[in-house]
Amino acid sequence: MKVSANKIENSAKFIDFFAHDILDYSVMQENSNGFTPVLSVVDIRDVVSELQEIQEEKFKLMKIDVTNLFLNFEEDFLVKTDIKRMQQVLLNLLSNAVKFTPKHGSIVIMVEKQQLGHKEMLRISVTDNGQGIKKKYQSKLFKMFGTFKDTKRGLNTNGIGLGLVISKQIVEKFDGQIRFYSKYKRGTTFFFTFELGRVEEEEVSQFLEN
Repeated sequence: MKVSANKIENSAKFIDFFAHDILDYSVMQENSNGFTPVLSVVDIRDVVSELQEIQEEKFKLMKIDVTNLFLNFEEDFLVKTDIKRMQQVLLNLLSNAVKFTPKHGSIVIMVEKQQLGHKEMLRISVTDNGQGIKKKYQSKLFKMFGTFKDTKRGLNTNGIGLGLVISKQIVEKFDGQIRFYSKYKRGTTFFFTFELGRVEEEEVSQFLEN
């Protein structure tokens, strides 16, 4: 019963993120000023862990090994940003990585703090050792409803474009960038940056109390 309950909860979370994708896309299409960030303080490890739980069944089914790396976090792992939207982008990239990673493959999630001038940024990358993306398909990325098919591997990732289009728009709202590099049959890395807010001492205290 507990396993079934977890599956239902994770499925509900996935649907919730997808619904936010559609909603955010609609808002940004109708009114570019209607996109309002909701900032909060969170442990970035929890952010990544929650998304891995949502994808846990797929990881197990495909026997995919997932590794997390956190760089330049000296004192703690607390960050201040729009956590929901950060997770939207990361979940899109993670879902795509699973689609392109073969059985017994591997995925690496790297989270790194970066200082760019007076801005503190978070750089998150998702790297898989899957089939990679052929150059002739790469121009379709970040466009609506791009489709990649590989009949030999039985892959059909219809709809991949929607998630990437929305992810790109979200990232740019946070003064960030989203990029990728891929080599066919050698894997793919997608990465994005998010501007972080300043974490005040009282916010740290409130987080630790909750």
